[in-house]
Amino acid sequence: MCDASAVPAFVPSDGWYEDWPYEVSTLVQVRASVTGPAADRVVQSFLEPLTHNPEADVPEGVSLYYQGGFLVESTPPVDGGAWQLLLASAGEDGFDSLRTAADDLTAALRATPGEVRLTWQELPATRVD
Repeated sequence: MCDASAVPAFVPSDGWYEDWPYEVSTLVQVRASVTGPAADRVVQSFLEPLTHNPEADVPEGVSLYYQGGFLVESTPPVDGGAWQLLLASAGEDGFDSLRTAADDLTAALRATPGEVRLTWQELPATRVD
């Protein structure tokens, strides 16, 4: 099991919640960067139970997965960089779905053997047309 201190839980800032424009269709997102010797294995353990959509309209090199009310765009590392996982959800329960996705990622990384590091980046909410 990896060191839990290298895999922090996602703790949204107050500003992240305040950024939500109520009464419009809104997409909330957070980016997870995963690095370390076991990054490939632990990211795959997170993605494996999700549904992969190979026909999704995403940029080259990006894969789209989904489960329940959230989706994940995964981008493998380039030149020794980090796995980039964009977690996203929209709708009335967008925050809850996104936090569930973040909790699932954290749990998968903590449960899989090997050294990894996880960092979070909140992204601004955007209106969905």
